[in-house]
This record gives sequence, structure tokens and C-alpha cells, in this order.
Amino acid sequence: MSLEFRNAVITGLTRYPKRLSPKFFYDKRGSELFDQICDCPEYYFTRSELGVLREHADEIAQALGDRTSLVEFGSGASRKTRVLLDHLPTLSAYVPIDISEDFLLETSKRLSRDYPSLKILPVVADFTQPLARIIEKLPNKNSRGKLAAFFPGSTIGNFHRDEAQRFLARTAEFLGNAGALLVGVDLNQDKRSLELAYDDRAGVTAAFNLNLLDRMRRELVAAVDSTLFRHHAVYNR
Repeated sequence: MSLEFRNAVITGLTRYPKRLSPKFFYDKRGSELFDQICDCPEYYFTRSELGVLREHADEIAQALGDRTSLVEFGSGASRKTRVLLDHLPTLSAYVPIDISEDFLLETSKRLSRDYPSLKILPVVADFTQPLARIIEKLPNKNSRGKLAAFFPGSTIGNFHRDEAQRFLARTAEFLGNAGALLVGVDLNQDKRSLELAYDDRAGVTAAFNLNLLDRMRRELVAAVDSTLFRHHAVYNR
């Protein structure tokens, strides 16, 4: 990851406007901070999506059916997934995919403890790349049943339109004709609510974003001082 991270930093910070992929937020520290963000009162996404999942869990479970292998892109702490797991006792397997290895393995251990009869197959991978590594981890075709993918959190909004189209095309090919995709997409909210969601009063989101600079210093020995930067969230309608 360090070589990819290094190349992305050099390329992204020498262009105008400067840009880095959001996936680089998620080292272990970043993943822990994002988990804290989900508890911030301003961050309505998690509460809203959990509410939708709880309200429609039976309907979703019926649509997915029995003996399904559930793959989650960017699983994080798998908070929302637990709602599905509670309603899908006959899952063939749960395959959480995350770029942060330590955080993923810790989460998978907790899930294995809480769902001892469920086969949990964690995959450390960048889900925005080709999905060959994920396919290798799945149960064989005879035992895995239908493939279903879970992509919550309005994370698809992190992609530019052409990136989202490529990702969805790869996902459709990965899932096959009988597959299913459950994706969370936010509505166009008011400017104030969105900016507070990404700039909470406790400063957790600021710490999350500035951790990217600290990660550059830790992993790349970059001469960067995060105390000289300020987090500023602006909604570009």
C-alpha cells in the first residue's frame, strides 16, 4: 500500500486542484475515527440508514433469499450489516472487504464471536479495483449460492460519475445475472445539514481528515505538519 499511497500523494498533490482518493483515509487510525464519526449527532447518515434497514429488513431478507453469500464493499465496523445478519440466518457466507487490514480483522473476530454459525471470510482489498481477489475468497459455486453485494453509507458519492459507472459495471459482472446489489444513496439535503455532517462540533471529522496528513508523515516520512492545516467542509451543490 505504501508505494501506491506514495504515488497517489505525488500525483494528487502536484495537480490543480489537488485531490486524493478518499480510500486513503482508512488506515487503522482513520477507520477508528470514522467509527466515532458515525456516533456524532450531526452525522445523520448512519442513523437514517439503520432506520431504513430495520424497517425493511424482512423485505430485504426475502428478496435476497436463502443460501446467499453477502459481500460488503468497504465494510468498516459492519454496524449496518448486523441488521441484515440478524435477518439472514441461512447465509452461506459473509465477505467483508476493507482496505484497513487491522481494523477489518478485529471487526471480523467480533462478528465471529457474535455469529458463531456464520462463515465470515474477510478480504483485505481495494474494492475500487478489479474483483479477482474477492472471487478467490468466496465459497465454491456449488455452496455459495446467489451473490449479493452491500454498499451502504452513500459511499458511492465518493466517486465521480464516470468512476461510479465503472464500479457499478464491474460489480454487475461480479455478481452475475442472478446477483443482487443493495446500495445506499443519500438525497439532496440542505446545505447546513450536510456541512455539519462533515464538520461536527466535536472535531472528529476534522481529526479524521487531518489524519491523512499524519499518515503521510508516518508511512512516507513526509515533511508535513498537520497542525498547520485546518479542516473546512463546503457543500458544492
